[in-house]
Amino acid sequence: MKRRSLITLLVALALILSVGAPALAEDTIKIGGIGVLSGDYGKYGIAVREGVDLYVKQINAAGGVLGKPVEVLWEDTQADAATAISVFYRLKGQGIVAVIGGVLSGESIALGQVTFEENPPFPQISASASHPDVTAGRSNVFRTCFLDPFQAKSIAQYMFNEGVKKAAVMYDNANDYSKGLYDNFVEKCAELGVEIVAEASAAYGEKDFKTQLTTIQAAGPEAVFLPYYGAEAALILAQANEIGLNVRFFGADGIADIVTAIADKNLLTNISYTDHFSTEAESEMAVNFVKAFQEEYGRLPDISFSATGYDAAMVLCSAIQAAGSTDSDAIVAALKATDITAVSGKITFDGNNNPIKSTFLNSFNAQGEKVFITQVDP
Repeated sequence: MKRRSLITLLVALALILSVGAPALAEDTIKIGGIGVLSGDYGKYGIAVREGVDLYVKQINAAGGVLGKPVEVLWEDTQADAATAISVFYRLKGQGIVAVIGGVLSGESIALGQVTFEENPPFPQISASASHPDVTAGRSNVFRTCFLDPFQAKSIAQYMFNEGVKKAAVMYDNANDYSKGLYDNFVEKCAELGVEIVAEASAAYGEKDFKTQLTTIQAAGPEAVFLPYYGAEAALILAQANEIGLNVRFFGADGIADIVTAIADKNLLTNISYTDHFSTEAESEMAVNFVKAFQEEYGRLPDISFSATGYDAAMVLCSAIQAAGSTDSDAIVAALKATDITAVSGKITFDGNNNPIKSTFLNSFNAQGEKVFITQVDP
C-alpha cells in the first residue's frame, strides 16, 4: 500500500512539473539574437548586440513587455549561412518567440527563408542586412536599416551633385552586400550620365589591391566608389595613396568602422559614406540614446548598427506589446503596422517590410572623428 501511494505521488508530481514547466518558461519573453559575433565581421554583430541589449535593459527596467521581462539569447553565426539556420532551430527549441538577425546580408537571406517556411511564418527583424532579397517575398521578415539600392543611388546622386562626371568602382564580386551596392550604383550613374571609366573587383581576404588600383588610376576617374567594409577599405585607401591615386573616395554603411583599421587618419578626410545614424543627430531620442550608450559602454556608438539594433529591439518589443501576445501571426501583423519614432528616425514599413527612412552622409576629420555632411531623404 505504501509503495503504491509513493508511486501515485511521484506520478502526480511529474504531471504537476510537466504542466508547470511551460508556464514557468512563459514568465520570460525570449528573443533569439542571431548574427556574426566573431572574426573579421564580428564588430558589426557586436554593435547590433550592444544596441539591442541596451534597449532590452531599459524596457525591463520599465516593466518589460506584457508585464514580463525580455531575454535575448545570442548565437554567433561566424558569418556562415548554414550556421545561422542551425542556431535558429536550436533557439526555437529553447522557446524564442521572434528573431533579431541576421547581421550580414548573406546569412540573413538564408535565415529569412527558413523563418518564412515555418508554419506560421516566424517573426524576424534585422538591424543591418541591407540587401533587397532579405525581405523580398517574405511576409514575416523586416529590417530597421535602409536598403542597399537606396544608399548606392544616394551616393551616385551626391557625386553627380558635386560635379563628378567620371567615376570608377572597386568591389568584392563574391559578396552579396558589395555586389548589390555595385549594381545599383552603376545603374544610377547611367541614369545620371556619370561615366563609369573603370571597374575592378577583389575578393574577400585579399590584402594587395595595387593591381586593381593601378588600372583604375590609368582610367582617370574623378571619384572611386568602394562598396567594402572598413578593414578592406582602409587597405585600399592606404595603397591608393602609395601609388598616387589622389581622387575622392565614397563608400557605404560598411565603411563606418574604418577609423580603427587605418593608421594615417589624414586619409579619411578624402572619403565620404552613407550611414544609418549620426552621433550628431539632434532629436531628443537620438541624444538620449548616445548618452545612455556612453554610460553603458564607455564610448560613442561609432558603428551605426548599434542605433539600428536599438531600433530593431524597440520595434519588435513594441509589436509584441501591441499584439497582446507572443503568437507569431499577431506579432507579424503588429510589425506591419509599425509607426514609431526611433533613434534613427521615424520608422514605418512599405509593402516589402522595408523601412521608409532617411540616410546620413558623413565623412571624417584628420583625427578620425566623424563629420556630418548632409541628410538624404527617400
